[in-house]
Amino acid sequence: MSFKTMRTVSPALLMVFALGCAAETETVVYGYNEPAPYSEQSAYVPPQAQGDFRKLGEKVLLKAESLKFISSYNEPARAPNVDHLMLVSPLKILHGWASSRFGIDKTPGRQVRFLIKDASIVEEIIVVGGSMNKTFKNRYTGKMEVQLQFVDPEGHVLSETSASVMRNIVLPRNATKEEHENAWTILTFDMIKALSKRLDQDLASPAYDDFIAR
Repeated sequence: MSFKTMRTVSPALLMVFALGCAAETETVVYGYNEPAPYSEQSAYVPPQAQGDFRKLGEKVLLKAESLKFISSYNEPARAPNVDHLMLVSPLKILHGWASSRFGIDKTPGRQVRFLIKDASIVEEIIVVGGSMNKTFKNRYTGKMEVQLQFVDPEGHVLSETSASVMRNIVLPRNATKEEHENAWTILTFDMIKALSKRLDQDLASPAYDDFIAR
């Protein structure tokens, strides 16, 4: 199985991403000012939504009769989380990608569970710079954790693999809604890309030859 990147990023988005990678930061606890929710009138749609997230990676055909997607992650919908403020939440994007990425060949007597345990983005205020030129910025940390289980009709786990990733990106305190949406979209994209790569590596092992249609 190979991994294919379907991402296109504008120069402005690359600048935002570079800022998140290059900043040396220290965490400081301050009061949290929750961003205003997006409205239908002011909603911003990133160009091409950074590509189709569902196409990250080639189709994986699982030897099973059924495939269930189960999420144990419930969006808090309050600070410090911001994933609920996105036009499409990381949870929904991750679910959409997984439902397109994985399929089944109807092998009887076996089921697959795709478990989503985390799909969050959390905001914190940090201080960047030295003692003479300190500035406050917002750091957004994303986490994703998934598990793929093969089970028998009685629910006993026959085989399983899991993957978890964490990424962060930094924005100025006065960043616009468009910049926030772009940054969160990049963050979500990078996490799904990393998950896809790690699952590819595990499922490519001969140990899964009986569970994957090669």
